[in-house]
Amino acid sequence: MSDLQQEMDEYFAEYERRWNDQEDYSSLIEMWDQDDDLPFYRGMEKPGFFDTWERLKLYWEPNHNKKLLVALWYGFRNVRPKLVTPDVAVAYFDAEWDVKAILGPALSGTDPCIAVFKRKADGWKMNSYVEACTHPGAYVSAFADLEDQVRPEFRKLIADKCKADCRGCRIPCRDDL
Repeated sequence: MSDLQQEMDEYFAEYERRWNDQEDYSSLIEMWDQDDDLPFYRGMEKPGFFDTWERLKLYWEPNHNKKLLVALWYGFRNVRPKLVTPDVAVAYFDAEWDVKAILGPALSGTDPCIAVFKRKADGWKMNSYVEACTHPGAYVSAFADLEDQVRPEFRKLIADKCKADCRGCRIPCRDDL
């Protein structure tokens, strides 16, 4: 095993440990290069990305997450690092996850990811992280936004069909369609 592989395996073991602290994710920021003015974090469950420390801190803030989550588990597998320069590395890996939000069923998945690291005096620090898929929750959010754009005539058609032949849709018809 190369030194870089061992260093990245150790990094991700600690990163996983911190993610799996069910009470406080805020220590994750210590594993990031806070000297970098432009962090980049693209998680699977949110459209867009976080590119400020303030937004990342809020994302990892424990009380914020307690309003949304019952439990979260992360695991990082198949880590494959590559040295780009003596002080910069990228790593491709799989993020395995289980999540139970306050609303909805427990979900599980594996997402391909890539991250960029900078070597600092105290070890590797992440500065960019991308999960390469979009979680179904982000699709639901995007579709909810699109629902507002549905033409009034189509809303009436749906309401009429639902009144005549309710099919017990997973997302029930609403009177305010």
